[in-house]
Amino acid sequence: MLKNLPEEVLNLWNNWEIRGMVLLSLLLQTILIICGPLRKTIARVWIRILVWSAYLSADMVAIVTLGNLARSQGDSSGDGSKKANNSIQAFWAPFLLLHLGGPDTITAYSIEDNELWLRHLLGLVVQVGVAFYVFSRSWGSGILQFIAIPMFVAGFIKYSERTWVLWSSCFKSLRKNSSLLDFYHSYISTRNPESDQQREYLRQAYTFFHISKFTMQDLALGYWDLMLSHIRFSKIPADDAFKVVEVELGLIYDMLYTKAPLIYSRSGIILRSTSFVLSVTAFIIFQVMIEKHAYSSIDVAITYLLFVAAVFLELYAFLCLIFSDQTMFWLVDEGGNAWTSAIYFGIRKLATRKRWSRSISQYNVIRVCTENKQLKGLELVGIDEMMRQMHVNWKDLNGRLHEFIFEHLRKKANKMKENLNLFDKKLRSKIIGQRGDGVLEREGLLKNLKWCTIELEFSWSIVVWHLATEICYDVDKDEASNYVSTSKCLSEYLMYLLVIRPNMLSKGFGDEVHLNTLIRDLRGEDIIQSYNRAPGYDDAEFQTRWKRHKSAVEGGRVLARQLVESISESKKRWEMIEEVWMEMLTHAAAHCPWKEHAHQLRRGGELLTHVCFLMLHLGLSQQYEFQYDDRIEHVISIPKTSLKCNGR
Repeated sequence: MLKNLPEEVLNLWNNWEIRGMVLLSLLLQTILIICGPLRKTIARVWIRILVWSAYLSADMVAIVTLGNLARSQGDSSGDGSKKANNSIQAFWAPFLLLHLGGPDTITAYSIEDNELWLRHLLGLVVQVGVAFYVFSRSWGSGILQFIAIPMFVAGFIKYSERTWVLWSSCFKSLRKNSSLLDFYHSYISTRNPESDQQREYLRQAYTFFHISKFTMQDLALGYWDLMLSHIRFSKIPADDAFKVVEVELGLIYDMLYTKAPLIYSRSGIILRSTSFVLSVTAFIIFQVMIEKHAYSSIDVAITYLLFVAAVFLELYAFLCLIFSDQTMFWLVDEGGNAWTSAIYFGIRKLATRKRWSRSISQYNVIRVCTENKQLKGLELVGIDEMMRQMHVNWKDLNGRLHEFIFEHLRKKANKMKENLNLFDKKLRSKIIGQRGDGVLEREGLLKNLKWCTIELEFSWSIVVWHLATEICYDVDKDEASNYVSTSKCLSEYLMYLLVIRPNMLSKGFGDEVHLNTLIRDLRGEDIIQSYNRAPGYDDAEFQTRWKRHKSAVEGGRVLARQLVESISESKKRWEMIEEVWMEMLTHAAAHCPWKEHAHQLRRGGELLTHVCFLMLHLGLSQQYEFQYDDRIEHVISIPKTSLKCNGR
């Protein structure tokens, strides 16, 4: 097809094919370097699309460019200028190995990429072989070929680093290397609290990180771990507890998606220093000793750009190392003198500390139904899911919500601790399994509201309570208490999880047919206005219809009427609704697979993940088993009375 193009266009293509692809490869690397870390703190679709496109394209472009370089070196005929241009373009092959090594800030796009480390190992062997072929075919008497040697070694190091990190972050490697001895030793070393709050939650985050890393491999913790974790974590204030989990999840993100496992090791620092020295040395020699006029000015400019980018990549990695939580922790843990304290406070002032989006997604079904009336036809062309995403809003988390969530979880944990019930697995399962029925039982309303809680599938229960919450809000529209705000926020967040992230609620909830049935049932009816015409639950006709065919719309209207009639005082009613939604949130967090939590770390994070880790550290997890380890006795001794007192 190219042969049919005009000669001028064909010449332009031949001259710029390799140059353009090298520049494109460099552009993709720049996007990954800059935008790769942003997906951890930005919960927006555009950042995921940008990073996903760059991640998938980067390797492909670099590999195709290496192939074109190998093909171009096969033709050694032509005048001296063409041979010179081929020679300097062959010098770009080691830079493409650097690009294939990828930036430190994003090694894997998703956790499934870590399982493909064998494919990357094969790619390492093949692409290094191709680069060596290009390198050997262009070998001549000039000094340019000798300058390529250190860059070739640097590129090999970077590409090998990526393969090693992918292997070390795969499930089998993480599971094999997971141990709780680090948790016990860290627990002892952080026994005396720091006077500085930020230093303290940084130390605590590293302590609990060892628990999280172990648990995320689906390994069962012992009751010693449950007890130690509960005693320590229950003493932390609510706001600090969320900050501890923020740092902890950041460490997990780095472990799964970046080169952190290697960078922050002794061997990683040696390799990074070696590749940096080699790149800078080659750059200086190229600047001083190469006769630039012997080559095309365009190719020389591209070579300079590649050198600058390579050095920038190393400097950026160094800055990430300096301003990371790992460095901050080392300064806190290993320091103690005036120098380390001064460096710590200097870095703390310069570094930004936003570790996730700190936002909670909202999806209001009634608002969507109102706005979506004229857009139903879009479902027919297969973009119904995209339309759901367009109706998602975001709300910033606040201290009041932090306090409410943590105090609710701490009360549940303290209930288990009473009379040494911390080890009672049945009691733990009962408390974790509550999804509104615990609150209703306490208020004496469970008998009349079983139909919309424990007797109803969890997904339908969310929809029914969501609609009832919206109706009650319309009834109490003049009520502006915190209970109303929190209830609506949690209601719309659980609805968001059901519609947009169904796999986080429970295994098997991602069934598209089931989801569409729920949403379709809510369309085409003014739900709030029909509230006054809703039958009571005691109505025999409604009970018959409900048992035969459950309608979320009708169920929401009936539940709202029950709530208004059962609890006449508005404040008390909203306090109860708030507690019901909190129990639903904890139920969802406890039953979400760890893999789904790991996936959400690359999408700006989810509140559900933070709640799950708070529950884990407070002992509200079913992933415990009785096991006796005599190694613990050599590490720590806990008085029996500590189980009955938090020491606050």
